[in-house]
Amino acid sequence: MYEKVSIIIPSYNYALYIKKAIESVLKQTYKNWELIIIDDASTDNSLNVIKEYLKKDSRVKLIINEKNIGLASSLKKAIKFADGEWISFLESDDEFLPESIEEKVKAARLGADVIYTDVELFQDKDKKAELELYFENVNKYLVKLDRSKFIDGFDKIITKSNIIPTFSCVMVKKDLIQNCKYNAICKSGLDHYLWAQLSRYKVYYINKKLTLWRLHSDSYINKDKNNWIKKFLFNISIYTSTVKNRTFLIRFFLILNYIRTRIIYFKISKKQIKISFFNDNYIYEKFLS
Repeated sequence: MYEKVSIIIPSYNYALYIKKAIESVLKQTYKNWELIIIDDASTDNSLNVIKEYLKKDSRVKLIINEKNIGLASSLKKAIKFADGEWISFLESDDEFLPESIEEKVKAARLGADVIYTDVELFQDKDKKAELELYFENVNKYLVKLDRSKFIDGFDKIITKSNIIPTFSCVMVKKDLIQNCKYNAICKSGLDHYLWAQLSRYKVYYINKKLTLWRLHSDSYINKDKNNWIKKFLFNISIYTSTVKNRTFLIRFFLILNYIRTRIIYFKISKKQIKISFFNDNYIYEKFLS
């Protein structure tokens, strides 16, 4: 069985990078794919670059938004257009390594529903160092990612942190992702919001660097600034997504308790008492002798 994979590239004013993104798809060792590029009313030379590839390979398809509708709406639109059983994302400033889709398809055949890979960070040295430290802490405190495997307890992990590096390393079943909600409170957390909704399905990690993740200041994730209220509400929406399969009464009390812990958190041990406000600022802390 040769699964068809629909690769989606959302494009907006990345003429500088999108050629390399498209070329990386054309170089894939796995051949049963279609590439859907959805351009969100770019004002640079992006469309001219993209249209050159429409002539080169019939598997490359283009959707043009007449006006800018944003990443979330663009992804929803492209997913509806896709013919493949699987959706693989690639941001227009990132690149696949040649075996990226082939390795993900192998994982799909193991029974996975959501698949993500390790990534190679490049370009912005300061941001690279920051993210490397973050993923080092993920390995230390949340989940040991020392080999390819199914992630146990993903629904618990995703409420604490988004351990999936970027859209560009993910492949997911189309019939699952198309039924998700895309109205994330924090736009830069759209991916986190989607993975939380899919957290009860089988998530598989591939311990290979199969995506080149470009870090730069023009990335949408660096443009979306959120105040603490939006972040607070976003965290609640993430947790709510992970318990939506519970009964109404259980879900109500779980969410209520989660909100309580996000507002006032108590930690009491033999040696220490802590009370924190919004999980950040400690309003009371005492070490016991």
